[in-house]
Amino acid sequence: MLKKLLVLALLPVAAWAWEPSKPVTVIIGNTPGAGNEMAYRKLAEIVQKRNPNFVYVVQNVPGADSVVANNRFLEAPNDGHTINLPSHMSSYVTNDIWEKSIKKYNYDSFVDVLTMGKSPLVLVASVKSSINTPQEFVKYIQSGRSVNIALGGGAHRTAFEYLMHKGQGNKDAVKPVKFNGPQPAVQSVAQWDSKTGTEFGIIPIAVAKALIDAGRVKPLGFTGTRKMAQFPSVPLLNTVAPGINVYAAWSIQLPPGTRSDIVEWYQQQFSAAVRSAEYKEYTDANVIFYEESELTPAGLKRQMDELRASFLPVLNKIDLSKE
Repeated sequence: MLKKLLVLALLPVAAWAWEPSKPVTVIIGNTPGAGNEMAYRKLAEIVQKRNPNFVYVVQNVPGADSVVANNRFLEAPNDGHTINLPSHMSSYVTNDIWEKSIKKYNYDSFVDVLTMGKSPLVLVASVKSSINTPQEFVKYIQSGRSVNIALGGGAHRTAFEYLMHKGQGNKDAVKPVKFNGPQPAVQSVAQWDSKTGTEFGIIPIAVAKALIDAGRVKPLGFTGTRKMAQFPSVPLLNTVAPGINVYAAWSIQLPPGTRSDIVEWYQQQFSAAVRSAEYKEYTDANVIFYEESELTPAGLKRQMDELRASFLPVLNKIDLSKE
């Protein structure tokens, strides 16, 4: 009798447990093909195997380095059927520098769930460029020649500023060219012919890999401190820019005021997917990794605070009047 009562007591909890009951709108502040979209689609595919009724619709809302998307997301209903996939450096750090006049949110306005993955940035050059190493690149940006560097997000701009600072680049001659996401940025490098396109770009390797593999752009060096096994001959940029520990990283967010049971569903379902063998196969193939410590809201918040403490003091020194 006691066993039967215990079973009955558990039934209401199972019946009331939250799960999506209609298609989930996924807001992405980049053009199609960015790393956050790629990682999410793979994770969602894994989640769907355990939750066949989980379906979603992607809305790409590029503009102002994800600010347009984040401003829209601020007004989204908090019933669990709208999520956002921010890039760490943009939403948690650089939006407070370059887009502070137009953003309607604070860096911690939303409910952060977990980090989906991280990918080092790669300095790429057109295959038609004569530059082949980080050392040659630094000499080139010091030379006074006109140089354009394609960027697709806040992390990319942060890496650019580090390279310019540590490499003593000529700020009058070397200019960042901003695109609405990493995919159009790397395409611009692939199209360079000295008249059109951009000779160089700073892009997440997860996005640039396809064009590197196709021989349309060439990698010069990686940010961060990890040598990439998939590209054993590509050096680290910290040989010319010590401290350039910048990564592309992407999270899942829910709107302000979202209930804890909704947060728990997303955290449990997607952290299990991140840890799966299927996702590891995907991340290994696409030069992505994850940090176990960032698979909870509390762990992600610690990372958010660390990013701001590390990079805001540097970025706040930029003279925005010259932008």
